[in-house]
Amino acid sequence: MQDVRTRLIEATFHEVFSKGYTGASLSNILNRAEVKKGTMYHYFPSKKDMVLTMIDEKLAQRIEKKWNDVANTNADIINALISILQDINSWDLINGCPLGNLLQEPLEQDEDFAQVLTSILDNWKDLFTKILQKAKDNKQLKENVDTKQCATFLIASIEGALLLSKKYKDNNDFESCMNQLSLYLNSQRIN
Repeated sequence: MQDVRTRLIEATFHEVFSKGYTGASLSNILNRAEVKKGTMYHYFPSKKDMVLTMIDEKLAQRIEKKWNDVANTNADIINALISILQDINSWDLINGCPLGNLLQEPLEQDEDFAQVLTSILDNWKDLFTKILQKAKDNKQLKENVDTKQCATFLIASIEGALLLSKKYKDNNDFESCMNQLSLYLNSQRIN
């Protein structure tokens, strides 16, 4: 069985992912984690602190886990990227992206949330930039590709496609977007 802190983080992730920060219920989190409120305060001084910790630990971890194989491959990096983009079963097309969902909430007024969310987004951009630079260094990507701009474009496209799927409860938009991203990435290959 997981320790109390881990159960709280997991329960917070599920509650916030399904209902957003604003709609997340502390009592639902505590019930799911099977933890009393007083015990929660031993680990976290507030719901906000628990959510911030969850964001910092879980969301960064999810992004790294999803893209780690591509970052570490020495094979065809573009094919590895396209493979993940087109693996429809590896995406939550009903609930969207946990990071994207939080970025849509009015949390920017809160400096703590703004800082942690911006940090995760910046780290994701950096990871993609490094992946694309590695593809360039390995002569798999055209020399004129601006890796930072391309990384931003990929993330914006992925997040937008996830948002469309979530909104319309339909995989078609996501699949179409990933097909177009794949065509774009293939067009940037060195022939």
